[in-house]
Amino acid sequence: MAITNYPAVTTVGTGAYTSVGDTAVTVMYLTNITASGVAVEVYVVPSADTAAFEAASGLAGYKIYNALTISANDTYVIDTEKLILATGDKIYVTAGSGSAINVTISTIGL
Repeated sequence: MAITNYPAVTTVGTGAYTSVGDTAVTVMYLTNITASGVAVEVYVVPSADTAAFEAASGLAGYKIYNALTISANDTYVIDTEKLILATGDKIYVTAGSGSAINVTISTIGL
């Protein structure tokens, strides 16, 4: 099992997590570390489409959470379904306010 931490940014850029080998995402924690509610968006992008996605910077076809508002000083846990990722697949997380959301992703190799 591996843990990745990532401060969410306001625009799509660097991925929060890039799969190395086949992995399962067991849980993601989106923690708002500010005193105000913050909107978050989460994308899962297959490796073959990464370059096009980054160039488009907001391609909605890969969005799995849209305008999810996380209350002040609260944590949203994504653990109902496991994401199975192949080598090079990426998870991106953007937030309405820079450095307001801390993303923790737990994965396990398959």
